[in-house]
Amino acid sequence: MKYTKYVSLLVLICLSISCYPFPADVTPLNDASYFKTVYSLISRAQKSVYVVMYSIKWYDRYPDSQSNKLINSLISAKKRGVDVRAILDRPFDEKENKENEKVADMLSRSGIKVYLDSEKITTHSKLVIVDTRYVVIGSTNWSYHALTDNNETNVLIDSEQVAKEYVKYFEELASLCK
Repeated sequence: MKYTKYVSLLVLICLSISCYPFPADVTPLNDASYFKTVYSLISRAQKSVYVVMYSIKWYDRYPDSQSNKLINSLISAKKRGVDVRAILDRPFDEKENKENEKVADMLSRSGIKVYLDSEKITTHSKLVIVDTRYVVIGSTNWSYHALTDNNETNVLIDSEQVAKEYVKYFEELASLCK
């Protein structure tokens, strides 16, 4: 009986600890504020940048597009010695797939480790983790319309604890990719 009480108490303590929210500063990033914030975070990254993205598009005809600037900021971070990795969706749609593969190839040629998910699963996440401190998560893909025209909602989370959880998530996804 006494043993059961201790086990029950231990389980209750463990559950309450695991459900405890992490302290974090959270900033809404809606519409245009997303690009400014993410571009700045990647440009200032010192240790790591991990990206999980459903759709990333490179625009040959628009070299100064926001999407191209974000892609170039990843390449610049890699050149500065930052650990840059990306997980991209391998969409069922052939056109979308070619777009992501084009960017994957460009990033890979720059020394960035890129993972493409299985064709059997959709990676619909839009996630950026910088220096295991900052997490940007929300609805924005890296495409012209998402970055300039659409109504998009995201949040910037400043928390090492939250970032560590998302790094684990990134690593889990990467282990399932090619």
